[in-house]
Amino acid sequence: MKLSKILVLPGDGVGPTCIASAKKILGLFDSIEILEGQIGHSAYESTGNYLPHETMDLIDETNIILTGPVKTPNNVKNPLDTLKIHLDIFARGRFYKTLAPDLCIRNIDVTLWSSYNDIAREIVEVKDFEGVTLTKYIRNDAYGRMMSVAKKDVELRGLRNIACLTRTDFFPISSGMFRDAFESTFSDEKYNIRALNVREWMYNVLKDPNHDDCIICFDLYNQIVAGVIAGLAADRNLFPTVYSGVDYSIYEPNFLTEIEGLDPVEPNPTAAIIATSIILKNLGLSRPADDLMKALEDSYAAGDRTSDVGGSLSAEEFTDKVISRL
Repeated sequence: MKLSKILVLPGDGVGPTCIASAKKILGLFDSIEILEGQIGHSAYESTGNYLPHETMDLIDETNIILTGPVKTPNNVKNPLDTLKIHLDIFARGRFYKTLAPDLCIRNIDVTLWSSYNDIAREIVEVKDFEGVTLTKYIRNDAYGRMMSVAKKDVELRGLRNIACLTRTDFFPISSGMFRDAFESTFSDEKYNIRALNVREWMYNVLKDPNHDDCIICFDLYNQIVAGVIAGLAADRNLFPTVYSGVDYSIYEPNFLTEIEGLDPVEPNPTAAIIATSIILKNLGLSRPADDLMKALEDSYAAGDRTSDVGGSLSAEEFTDKVISRL
C-alpha cells in the first residue's frame, strides 16, 4: 500500500489541541505518515522565524498540509499567507453540513468554491487630488484554473447540482469571464448547472437552502455568500476551508478562539475532524471518510459535544467519542 505523508502544523492558541484530534484519527491508518512542523508565534519562540526553514523543508516531502491558526504581531505578515503564495494556491473550498438539527437548518450539505486571491498583489490603489482609484488585475486563466480544482472535487464526491454566482450588472466583463469558464468546465450533461446573479441567489436561499450541492462564486462576493451559508449551517467555526493549487492543498479548520472579555470556551475540534474526513476522501479512502462523518454526526445526535455547541466534553473526550463510533 502506498504511504501518504501529511504535514501537520499545530500553530498557536487552540490549534495544538484541535489538531491533536486530527492526528489521533489519522494515526489509525497504517497508510498515512504524519510529519510535524512549526508555524506562527510558537515557531518564532523556538526558532526565531514565524515560518521556519525546517518547516519549508518538510513541505518537499508532501503536498498535503493540515494547519491550525497562527498568531503574529500586526507588523508581521501572516506566515500562512506567505506559504499560500509560495505554493501557488489559487482556489478556496469551504465545506458546510448539518451536524445536528437543533443547531441549524436541516439537511445542509454544500461546498462553496471560489478563487483565492492575494488582494495586495491584485488590487492597486492610485491616489489623486480628488480621491483614490482602485484597479483589479485578473489573469486570463485565473478562473479556469480555479474551476478545474472545483470540478475535481465535484467529481470525487459525486455532486450534481452546481450553481455559478456572479454580478454581471456590476462587473460585466470579469463576470462574463467567470461564467464562460464555469460553463466550459461543467458542460457535461451529467451536471445540473445554473448561473444566476448573487442578489437573486440571496433572495431565494432561505426559501430553498438545499437546492445546490456545490456553489462556485465570483471572488468579490465569496465572503458574503460564505457567511450566509455558514449561518444556515450553524457557525463557520465548525467547518474547514481547503486552499488548493496544482500541486498542494492546505487544510485549514476554522476555530472558535477566546474573545477578550468573555470566558474562554473549550476548544472544539469539529472543523479539524471534518478536515480529516476530506483529507481521507482525497487520498482515496472514501469509506473511512464517510464513516468518520457518520461517527461525528452520531456524536452530535447523542449530545456528546463540547460546551460551545451544548455539551460538556473536553476536546479530547469528544474526539474519543467520535473514534469509539467508527
